[in-house]
Amino acid sequence: MKTEIAIGLTLAFSTHFATGVMAQSKYGSEAGWDILVKDNMGPGCLITKSNADGTQVQMGIDATAALRGYMALYTKADANVAANEKLAVLFDVDGQQFSGEAKGQAIDGYRGAFVWVNNADFIYDLAKKKAVTITPQGGNPIVVKLAGTDAAFKALRACQAAQ
Repeated sequence: MKTEIAIGLTLAFSTHFATGVMAQSKYGSEAGWDILVKDNMGPGCLITKSNADGTQVQMGIDATAALRGYMALYTKADANVAANEKLAVLFDVDGQQFSGEAKGQAIDGYRGAFVWVNNADFIYDLAKKKAVTITPQGGNPIVVKLAGTDAAFKALRACQAAQ
């Protein structure tokens, strides 16, 4: 069964993200994930991890209005997506499929894309899962292992509650 993830893209967010000028501070680390606070997201909190293959994964909460989540995947290699390019993606979360639209970005030497998720609980619920497979339209699947996210998301919730 495939479910649509409702997505909203904002130019202001991508501009802040792309320029790397946003205020952020480290809240802590849990199970191999860093927890950061980003002032321009409400403030909102995120977890991030850089993998040995050069990819960087981010999952977080934007609290500028009603809470919403986002996922982002970046690489230093060629990401085959240009900044601001819209890209259809399929997410497979332990066998449950979701579709959405990602937006390309280039930040701090990384290229990739992010997707808004209209339900923050979708992000928090990933703590109970093993992997997310992200397949961009016309591209190869990318598997994001979710090991350690249970502890990281507990810290993310604490970070968000402290804001």
